[in-house]
Amino acid sequence: MRAHQSTATPTITSFRRGYSTPAALRDDIRAAHQTRTWWTVLAAAADQAAIAAACLLCGWAFTMHPGLWAALAPAAALLVGRQLRALECLVHEGSHFNWSRRRRKLNDALATALAAFPTGARLSGYRESHLRHHGAFGTGDDPDRQRYEELDLEALDRTRRAAFLAGMLRRLPAYQRTWWSDSLQSGLATSLVPPLLWALLLTAGPAFAVFGPGASVGAFAVWLLGFTVALPVLRFAAEASEHSYRDADTVFDATISNLGLMQRGLLHPHNDGYHTVHHLWPGVPHHRLAWLHRRLLASDPEYAKRLRWRARVFANPVRGIGT
Repeated sequence: MRAHQSTATPTITSFRRGYSTPAALRDDIRAAHQTRTWWTVLAAAADQAAIAAACLLCGWAFTMHPGLWAALAPAAALLVGRQLRALECLVHEGSHFNWSRRRRKLNDALATALAAFPTGARLSGYRESHLRHHGAFGTGDDPDRQRYEELDLEALDRTRRAAFLAGMLRRLPAYQRTWWSDSLQSGLATSLVPPLLWALLLTAGPAFAVFGPGASVGAFAVWLLGFTVALPVLRFAAEASEHSYRDADTVFDATISNLGLMQRGLLHPHNDGYHTVHHLWPGVPHHRLAWLHRRLLASDPEYAKRLRWRARVFANPVRGIGT
């Protein structure tokens, strides 16, 4: 889902959609495309508030109880990484104009200010790359397919937890190098300065104002751990679980929905785990994906029978899900 500028060009034929929309559900699908700008703004505000609160708590602990800070910091950094991941998912929403369908300038302004700015993303560059992923799905121009091939992500062993984690750790440095390479192409002023300013204003700043300079150090350190350690790991684990190209020749069959509690709560916030629905109808905003998924399960036996999904991170996808 991340913008990617790889020059690898595997020779791959185009993937068909592989799914026919049931006529009886077309009105529901059309209605599901309705955006709710206020809801997405509240979602972004909640993500930011959670980061600020976690960092403020750790700032207090750093000054008053250093031992408590050491105990809280790993969990707080994980929370920070998760909320930043959630904001990245809202950048993704902005790339599809799912903040506001009709007012596109407003869509871009809100997505940039409330989601791209805190995460160091550049909405225009991300949109160009991500829409190539949708428009050239499975071909040599699909940036996600390129990354899957470069890192051999489909060879990850998900049958054993230790093997999966070892495979992720081996691939993570190369994954991060591509991230930094893309960031340098976008410009460090875009990729690093905005999130650093955001962190100073909304994490270190409040901690300094309430608890003093020591607290600002503790608060900023937790944000930095979340941004540089937790976020890349969560993003990589999420992106590595979204597709299976080699054993499929349609968009429907090559896309995996990740529907477990940990996946929806930690790796795929804002309903990003309902990835099959998203690829079938990219214009359905995050707050309607789960509803549309349930509607399809209840009303379309083909969708329920053919859907590829997993309920756990350490599991291979299965086909078919009960209602």
